[in-house]
Amino acid sequence: MPSTLRTTAVTTAAVALTVAGFVRADDHAPPPSAPEQTTVAAQPTGRVRGIDAIHELYLEHGPDAGVMVIAHRGYWRGAPENSIAAVEQAIERGAHVVEIDVQRTADGQLVLMHDTTVDRTTNGTGAVSSLTLAQIKALRLKEHLGGAQAAVTDHQVPTLEEALAVVKDRAMVNLDKGWPFRDQEYELLTETGTLRNAIFKSSAPVDEVEQFLARDPEILYTHVVNDGNAASIGAFTDGAGRPQAYEVVFDRLTDPQIQPAAVAGIREDARVWVNTMWYGLAAGYTDERSLADPAEGWESVVERHGASMIQTDDQDQLVDWLAARDAGRDWPALPRDVVRVEAEDYSTAGLGVGYADQDVENRGGAAREYEGVDVCDNGGAIVVCWIRGGEWMRYSVDVRVPGRYAVTARVSSPYRPAGRFTLEFDDGASLGPVDVRTTTGHNLFMTQPVGEVVLDRGVHAFTVRIDPDAYQNFNLDRIDVERIGSR
Repeated sequence: MPSTLRTTAVTTAAVALTVAGFVRADDHAPPPSAPEQTTVAAQPTGRVRGIDAIHELYLEHGPDAGVMVIAHRGYWRGAPENSIAAVEQAIERGAHVVEIDVQRTADGQLVLMHDTTVDRTTNGTGAVSSLTLAQIKALRLKEHLGGAQAAVTDHQVPTLEEALAVVKDRAMVNLDKGWPFRDQEYELLTETGTLRNAIFKSSAPVDEVEQFLARDPEILYTHVVNDGNAASIGAFTDGAGRPQAYEVVFDRLTDPQIQPAAVAGIREDARVWVNTMWYGLAAGYTDERSLADPAEGWESVVERHGASMIQTDDQDQLVDWLAARDAGRDWPALPRDVVRVEAEDYSTAGLGVGYADQDVENRGGAAREYEGVDVCDNGGAIVVCWIRGGEWMRYSVDVRVPGRYAVTARVSSPYRPAGRFTLEFDDGASLGPVDVRTTTGHNLFMTQPVGEVVLDRGVHAFTVRIDPDAYQNFNLDRIDVERIGSR
């Protein structure tokens, strides 16, 4: 018996899927305690390139100010976080601001490193503050966001000066973690002629910030506000140095810093910066929820909460959504002849017919909670999780145009090896076994090829079968089927 799958609208699609979704009637209704909507009509920013234009854009804060894209730790999907290559790729892919993290070595050099130790992101160990620059330069960065089992690359830990040379004529950088070193950062910025490239950031007391900003009226600064210092909104002295943006961190829509009056106060003379990388930074608005429906993420933080800067782990998609929004076109929209199978929409035929799981409990509980397959909410992505050897899930596709199809899977795992599966069609075709790629995080999803298959017209059932003999610890978000040609 074929499964029931979610329908994806694709123009002249070659494959049709029908899926039982899990959309609640109130999915897009604001919760009773939520603040009223704050509407912002942002202007296009996708064509803004070069430091002159981006610097000017950052200083704009009116209702027509365009939304700025901030790449979290650079473009870590293409290169190690906080590497020169990650900074380069973030700029090339349209980021206005590249968020980097600054630490100081034992011999007083400023380097790019998020953690106070090098353990997670390099092949070394120890505190940054206890290692010299030469010792840190001898290390090599791990891929993506690092971790104990991430592969080591040829990339070195860069100095802040090296990163500034990359962005000088092209983009801005946000100096995260660097407030303790602000005076040294300032000296370096003035020496290298990059003061207008850099945004200082902290949640320090207002008088401490004002004392630093008084040093030079050209210093750019973003003030971080959360539950503990929401009162700092509007507390900066008239005539003194003031933030050009406020990074608003809120885990609930009832927090004082995200109420309409507070946001309106910020927008009088500054930008509103919101982070959407994971839950808790902007309540339930995340990158992953945005990818499925921007109304659940980016659209809401812009239209409802007044954001004019968004920091993201999904830079490509944010840039594309902003372009679609500016052009008045629907987003997300699958390319022609691509159909998406959501992993949580496995067959409803029941245990032993539509799926098999090692236990009867849904350990994730994010959907279909009374069945055995484990379904989790990973930062807004609804996925099959707690995957173990010998388990399987059954799906079906209705092929309308025969031909050759490429199959891909969107997966996540911090482990190496991460897992192995085979995709088996009822007509005897089989793809795999596929070794799941390491993405360096359970919530860090990436797409990998599964293989190609020839499909005739009609309904084809297929099974994702987890290898019983391989180590398994990965999450499966979806499977895409794309027609790439005739037989």
